[in-house]
Amino acid sequence: MSREPNSAEAPQAGAAAPGEDARAHPRVPFQGYRLELLAKGKPCSIRIRDMSCGGAAGLCDEALDVGAFVTVCFSDDHMVDAWVRWVRMTNVGLMFTTPLAPGFVRRLHRGHGSFVTVRPRK
Repeated sequence: MSREPNSAEAPQAGAAAPGEDARAHPRVPFQGYRLELLAKGKPCSIRIRDMSCGGAAGLCDEALDVGAFVTVCFSDDHMVDAWVRWVRMTNVGLMFTTPLAPGFVRRLHRGHGSFVTVRPRK
């Protein structure tokens, strides 16, 4: 079902670190919303900590490598391919190969996200 991409499509080493201001889409917090991943042809799960249209981060129950290609299963008919962008112990950052629609992220957050407070930037 999932395809194995060629190495030219994989994220490059030395790309922007997770904390840098290189984000194109704002992150929204989640409370450990569980999603299924297909990694190396096997199912595993991730508990989402935050998500944006461009990617997600969370706690994964399978050891993944940076640059690995995974499929995120939002539902049986909505699956999105992603790259593992970074790994810290069992926390992983995913970058979707195609950004999610902002409305989809809002609906998902409304149903499974956490309360957001807006703080002014300094």
